[in-house]
Amino acid sequence: MGHRKPVRFCRALMFLAVLTTAADAADPSSWYRFAPTNTSQAGQIGMQDWLERPAGRHGRILRQQDKLYYNGKPVKLWGINLCFAACAPDRELADKRAAFYPKYGINSVRLHKYMDGSGWAGIQSADSCVQFDPAGLDRMDYQVARFKEAGIYVKLSANFGTLKLGPAERQYVPYLEEFGTFEGDRDRITAPHSAIGYSRELQDLQIRQMVTLLEHRNPYTERTYAEDPAIAFVEIVNEQSILFYTSMNPLKTSPTLRQRTAERFCDWLRAKYASHDGLVAAWGPKAFDGFEGDGFPAVAEHLDRRNILPLGNPWYWDPAQLNGSQAFRRQRLLDTLAFLCSLQNDFYDRYVQAVREAGYSGEIVGSNWQAGRAISHLLNLHSDWRVGTIDRHNYFGGGSARPGEKFQNGTMLSMAGSGTLSVGLQQAIDRPFMLSEWIHVFPNEWGVEGPAVLGAYGFGLQGWDVSYMFQNRDGGEFSDRIGRDRWDATAPHVLGVFPAVARHVLRGDVKESDLTVPLYAHVPSLLEGRIGFEDRTIQQHDVKSFDTDKVPARALAVARCAIGFTKEHRDTPTFDLSPYENDGALVSSTGQLRWTESPGRKLGGHFTIDTAGTKAVVGFAQGEECRLGDVTIAPQSPFAAIYVTAREPDKDLATSDRVLIVAIARARNAQMRFNEAGDEVLDRGEPPVLMEPVRATLTIRRPGASKLRLLDHDGLPTQTTVPIGNGTVTIDGARDKTPYYVIEF
Repeated sequence: MGHRKPVRFCRALMFLAVLTTAADAADPSSWYRFAPTNTSQAGQIGMQDWLERPAGRHGRILRQQDKLYYNGKPVKLWGINLCFAACAPDRELADKRAAFYPKYGINSVRLHKYMDGSGWAGIQSADSCVQFDPAGLDRMDYQVARFKEAGIYVKLSANFGTLKLGPAERQYVPYLEEFGTFEGDRDRITAPHSAIGYSRELQDLQIRQMVTLLEHRNPYTERTYAEDPAIAFVEIVNEQSILFYTSMNPLKTSPTLRQRTAERFCDWLRAKYASHDGLVAAWGPKAFDGFEGDGFPAVAEHLDRRNILPLGNPWYWDPAQLNGSQAFRRQRLLDTLAFLCSLQNDFYDRYVQAVREAGYSGEIVGSNWQAGRAISHLLNLHSDWRVGTIDRHNYFGGGSARPGEKFQNGTMLSMAGSGTLSVGLQQAIDRPFMLSEWIHVFPNEWGVEGPAVLGAYGFGLQGWDVSYMFQNRDGGEFSDRIGRDRWDATAPHVLGVFPAVARHVLRGDVKESDLTVPLYAHVPSLLEGRIGFEDRTIQQHDVKSFDTDKVPARALAVARCAIGFTKEHRDTPTFDLSPYENDGALVSSTGQLRWTESPGRKLGGHFTIDTAGTKAVVGFAQGEECRLGDVTIAPQSPFAAIYVTAREPDKDLATSDRVLIVAIARARNAQMRFNEAGDEVLDRGEPPVLMEPVRATLTIRRPGASKLRLLDHDGLPTQTTVPIGNGTVTIDGARDKTPYYVIEF
């Protein structure tokens, strides 16, 4: 395992109750109004000079094994989403975003669902999903051009996943109205989930959607989208798979797809087994028909009649069922799985070929969701692996903000590797990893921990490459209220920490672990129902958590964890965490990160960052004195994310002339109220946004005179300074009414 590096410790300064409810954690009367002007002026927090302009100046971002490279050097992208018509704003907003985003280190944007319809839903023409509204396309062209000028790369993700078909698509999909009708004022029919895996016509439309845009010449860049190196990624299909729980739905909905798919499956079976007798010998006589409970009446299935359907979903393919209740048709289910994988892989191959023929040479991703667990999940992951960069989605929190209804207001910090971070068990050893949708879902209050945890452990220790925090829209400025949307990347307690997190991510302060903990998968063995480890998936809508019996999710706090697709079957070895447990904390293999857990408690736990460029304490660390090399951080607030980081891209804390301090906790609207347990919103309140103050004592052991200057909410210097005595200073949000400071040397 190699030698572990020395680590720094946090020690308790006093006996304080640090595990509090959301209601009594702080006196709301001390919270201060957050009032930025949203200027694009850099001040002391701006990162505009970190972004090379224009994006793609030296060519494309390209994949080499598990890394992305630009101009011969590894590159990371730190971005956000825009969705629907927000991808094509008016010019004033386009200009505003292009000026605002780089200030906070945002160097990429995922344009998502821009082809989900017309009007508010995107830039489709009035009657077709493969034709553009000229005015809408022009607005998106302009936004893309302004992003490029600002040094911002773009990922293209055309739709939600299921095509929204207009009347003009009747010529391409003759059986279109088997999916629905255009009755009344309905101008779109939505294809069923998973249908694209069965339908070549739908696949061709999905391909045509993207190729039409790639071949379009943007008048503002004077390049086609395919030619433009600022287009860093093309996504085949969002959150779709033929291996989902929805896999059987299109076969029930569409008689055409049902007949065609049965015929194709029977041809595939005949090629494998030669005859119906051979098929019966392999499957067993009880394996035929028997899916009446799933909506498929018995039809006397027979190979010669070409009426056998590839039926199944992740429940059927789960090893517990293959070896249990479904053992009598195990081989049928495995053959179904193999056939469906071949359909999906064929679609992906055709898509890749088409975009390459359109002139696009950048990176492509398949899809971004998991298909159940174990065998179906790994085969679906392998489909994405065949294409390129692995992309996934995960969320944390969620629930209702309506009075009388509960929501999940816990924290990821109580258990290492939990929540959003657990998706890291789906990265692959030899592919870059992208998280293109993630965020703490409103009304969960601990949103600052998301960028903090993923910045350090995901995009640092794990070596992830691309981040797109999810939202549908923004105004090119901080949100003026909490709960503007369920997913809000520009909420002050989320975007507010970007000047610290984006710095250490883009500078590479947190080292990637040189220890890789493998989870082995062998595709031929998977198709035989064999797997070398047991995985567990817990899912509530978008919120998922993952774990395995051989490599626990907690290992994500220690070393790089990744799936390895092997040439022969290999059992996954059990990873022993005990060498990395130290004084009640999990210490990373690099020695730079230390996670103190609080198991069994909803609110608790914290971690520290100790690198040359950044020191930080994040979480419930009140009363701790965290010695991090030449910096000591002693939080005096129940919860906070406190960062001390070098301001410049090429300096560290020993050489920086300006050391930035960012101190963020929670944010609420004025008059916002929760119940005593903190899991029910009693009153959503109204603007302005109030920030929970953070108090901490900081000691920086560095020669030379220095002073602490308060920054305003835009990161601009104020005239107010705080004395530093013997390298020690106290920040106090209740007194200072700001989350931003700079130490001037």
